[in-house]
Amino acid sequence: MKSIACWNDVAPYGIVALTGESCGLGYRILFDLTEQGRRIVAACFGIPQFVLAEPWNRGAADDPHVGSIMLSRELLIPIAVFTLLETGCTEVWLVGDLVIGIEAGDSELEIDLQRKFHEKSFRRRLAYHGTAGSRNRHVMSGRVV
Repeated sequence: MKSIACWNDVAPYGIVALTGESCGLGYRILFDLTEQGRRIVAACFGIPQFVLAEPWNRGAADDPHVGSIMLSRELLIPIAVFTLLETGCTEVWLVGDLVIGIEAGDSELEIDLQRKFHEKSFRRRLAYHGTAGSRNRHVMSGRVV
């Protein structure tokens, strides 16, 4: 099982928080994204050809930053959901302000214990059930919507 509770938890997936001083409203946080982070955010927003602003930092030589974006704090939960699903979790639970990802190798006992532990704060279970990953295929046209 994996969990995401704050923006620092998505940094290993290429969504790197930089500063809150960039937003003239004091509302958004500036992030640099690696290619993996760009793919995660693109999946979350449903924009396959997602173009970012120029990155602020280089990142690692083997995993460079490919762009930047400003995100509000409220976007943590949707970004966390897609981070876990796009990195191999089979389902994701929304539990209060915590996002828990169930991995293929998690035992039924461990899953059941977690389910019982979070029973009172459990809000929703999400998994890719669409006909085309995070999207669905239109039955009549065959297009992915």
